[in-house]
Amino acid sequence: MTIIKHRSIRRLPVALPAIAGIEMWERFSFYGMQAILAYYLYSTSGGLGMDQAQATALVGAYGSLLYLCTFVGGWVSDRLLGAERTLLTGASLLMCGHLSLSLVPGMAGLVAGLLPLALGSGLLKTAAITILGAAFPPTAGARDGAFQIFYLGINIGALLGPMLTGWLAQKHGYHAGFLAAAGLMCCGCVFYGLLRQRVVTEFDTRPPNPTAAPGKAAAVAVVAVVGSVAVAVTVPPDKLAMLLLFATIAAALALFASMLRSPRVSVPERKQVLAYIPLFFCSTAYWTLQPQIYGVLAVYSDQRVDRMVGGFEIPAAWTQSLNPLFILALSLPLAASMSRWACSRRVLMAVGILVAGSGMFVLLPFVGGGENSTPFVVLAVTILLMSLGELFIGPVGMAASAAHAPRAYATRFSALYFLTMAIGTSLAGTLSTLYDPSSAGAERTYLLVVGIVPVALGLMLLVGRKGVVNEASGSV
Repeated sequence: MTIIKHRSIRRLPVALPAIAGIEMWERFSFYGMQAILAYYLYSTSGGLGMDQAQATALVGAYGSLLYLCTFVGGWVSDRLLGAERTLLTGASLLMCGHLSLSLVPGMAGLVAGLLPLALGSGLLKTAAITILGAAFPPTAGARDGAFQIFYLGINIGALLGPMLTGWLAQKHGYHAGFLAAAGLMCCGCVFYGLLRQRVVTEFDTRPPNPTAAPGKAAAVAVVAVVGSVAVAVTVPPDKLAMLLLFATIAAALALFASMLRSPRVSVPERKQVLAYIPLFFCSTAYWTLQPQIYGVLAVYSDQRVDRMVGGFEIPAAWTQSLNPLFILALSLPLAASMSRWACSRRVLMAVGILVAGSGMFVLLPFVGGGENSTPFVVLAVTILLMSLGELFIGPVGMAASAAHAPRAYATRFSALYFLTMAIGTSLAGTLSTLYDPSSAGAERTYLLVVGIVPVALGLMLLVGRKGVVNEASGSV
């Protein structure tokens, strides 16, 4: 997929602020909405009054569906619309989803909001990564540093979104918070629109591998959407999270098999696909951890953490801004360092998963406690370790997806990275139903299992790193 024309280095600053900017505003709206979603689902005062375990399972199921839709987004970009038009379609769906969630009451509004939000994010995210990856030289250090800047924009939005919607939800109700998310997405569309014409001149907007039967493809898409609505309405959230777990695993296996068997994938490209598999597992393990912040740890923040500072009680949703706050503080130093490091991506991601998994152990001394029994700083340390791990997993994993992608599967390979998020998020949603804060033994077991598995995987990757060639030469 030839996207960048000659003299792209001179025009490079246009692509970076345009793509990082719309992603920042999209994350502003997304994390703002997600910060209050669990509370809206189980609250009996202004919310839907769902069972708490079902509410956290639904948060996980929604996150999984979102990342599963990146698979759809990759196919649409590669076969139907091209990356740039796919990005615009996703942004439009996001606007519709936020407005539906804000203006339509009850379960009808929930379904009408979350489905287009999931599909819109899936389209926008894969297209953004494809465009940005093509705008940078294909060397590990340059791309890693570029994606760190991209990640910086994401986390500016992720920091401010929960603070705005959390305050609005506490003062004016949940629907006011959802309406603010719609306004933020509108800002993102306007920002991208101001730079779009200059970006389009640098890119081939045609799909690299167009389908011969777009009408048939559209019919299949309609059937898929109708089926998704039917499943979302009829299946309980815990079962939905499990169903999506199997669906995302199947989608990942199908995509790997398609690439490895495709005649359009050369032998060197096939080796690069195989080299990506350890990174795929590492990323999946991390994205089982990170969604705990918006599920189990969101409940923990609401019910167990002492959030009083002087005479002010920090809104529970604000604790979800700790993750992007730490990333903002650390991302620029790491971005500057990564271009000089000789470590392979495999080693970087192994270290990241080790650090992130150890964060769950920080909560162990406080298992079985009552209301306000956990100091705020303890939760902050847990999220700090998860965030430090994310700086190695997230941008490095994104850059790896660009570096390892076969030409014929450029956008779909970006979707493969997001499928690690889909599998991890659905697994987190399924696991969250086992969390029981009323039992010290059950809570201790939950924290140990969720922490030990990624730590063990990180150790295995580090032990097996011998014989692995440095990433800059084309291996993991």
